[in-house]
Amino acid sequence: MKKKCCMLLFVFLFGVVPMVLQAAGPIGVQIDDIQVAYTKFAGQPFIDAAGRTQVPFRQTMETFGCAVSWEEKSNTAIATKDGVTVKVPIGQSYVYRNQEKVQNDTKAMIVDGRTYLPIRVVLESFGASVSWNAQTSTVMVSTKNQSAANHGIVTVHFIDVGQGDATLIDDGTFEILIDGGLQSAGSHVVEYLKKYVDNDLDIVVATHEDADHIGGLPAVFDTYDVAKVIDNGRKGAAKTYQTYADKVTKEKATYYTNDMEQSISMPSGAVFKTISMKNAGSNSNDNSVVSLLDYQDVEVLLTGDLSVDVAMKNKMKFQDIDVWKAGHHGSRTSVNDDFLTLTSPENIVISAGKNNTYGHPHKEAMESYLKKTNHVYGTFRSNDIVMTTNGKTVQFQGVTPLTMADIGAKTQQKQTKPITPSQSEQKQGSYIGNRHSKILHDANCTSVQKTKENNRVYFKTKEEGLQQGYEPCKICKP
Repeated sequence: MKKKCCMLLFVFLFGVVPMVLQAAGPIGVQIDDIQVAYTKFAGQPFIDAAGRTQVPFRQTMETFGCAVSWEEKSNTAIATKDGVTVKVPIGQSYVYRNQEKVQNDTKAMIVDGRTYLPIRVVLESFGASVSWNAQTSTVMVSTKNQSAANHGIVTVHFIDVGQGDATLIDDGTFEILIDGGLQSAGSHVVEYLKKYVDNDLDIVVATHEDADHIGGLPAVFDTYDVAKVIDNGRKGAAKTYQTYADKVTKEKATYYTNDMEQSISMPSGAVFKTISMKNAGSNSNDNSVVSLLDYQDVEVLLTGDLSVDVAMKNKMKFQDIDVWKAGHHGSRTSVNDDFLTLTSPENIVISAGKNNTYGHPHKEAMESYLKKTNHVYGTFRSNDIVMTTNGKTVQFQGVTPLTMADIGAKTQQKQTKPITPSQSEQKQGSYIGNRHSKILHDANCTSVQKTKENNRVYFKTKEEGLQQGYEPCKICKP
């Protein structure tokens, strides 16, 4: 959770600090119940120029239980334990975990003839949990999750945020949040996360700058410390984007854009990858961050609002998958039979709002989904959807399969078309959205008089308009 005051030594361990800082006292390292007894000959832990804790290689890794070696030709430190080999090239901002490249924001180094490693990225590559004890200035390492390194359970939560996206990947003490829905969904996302997030969020991914994906993230940044942020690097003009960007700047997390492809090892042995798309053009949807959860025999693909046209231009980057978080809330623009043949998903999850004005999921999309699999689910029907995997199989909890009757995410009762409110109803507080500009007005706003009838969308409450992605008018301030 967010700290009420800044703890300087916590920043030393996890923050991004562009200068060398001095700790108040010696830094210790405790592995389970063992305090590592660093000698003058072995060297002492210190804070590097990136604000990360560097520890002596051999003494730390042997205490951790690793066999250690040195590869002279490539100038690489190597540690092996329980079938996992981590290679740490000196002077490079990455390590290798069983041939899988894991990016980092600092580098291993040689100081006074001794080899030092950035402790967090190395030990987390072995499945350990790394935290900071500010009172004792000690890096705390727990191996309690190591037994789950190859057999653990990873849970994916497709959170019901109405017409928007929010997905939580939970791997023990390691959590990734992808998108946060609309601004109005922020409090719901925060409350949902409290049941699963341990202290902080390791990664927040904002797939693209649209309000139904980033609107709820400021509430998340206000509540949780976030170690790493990944987005598409684009800037939006809307107030929703500016609020998000201000929070990211204030958070001081490590920041990456999706052209810097990531491959991040998780405690279970699963790998979270971001996949950069080429030929995306200028459309915000087509610049969505695409990600893949790869856990042994199970793959979960999340494509944001990416169109199928751009996906097929990058078809060499896709593979057979087990679960697809359907693109663009089930829009016809996000899928075709060729893409489903390419990826062959056994399960498809649609995040869309009940009775949304876009008609998601579209008829064409549902026809393609159901032609491929009967395991199609929607948050508008099943609410929060929870998927678990042990790396071999996938299980969904409490879901209702969708049919062609679920086109448009309609309620079970027959719906009536919106009725234009009378002038007396308008005075009682009805709201009107401009379908073209996506601006929400009070019914008495002068801008409404200039809006053509076929561009008007009527809402009984302000909240209904916000949930559909409309932004409040700056003139009438509904």
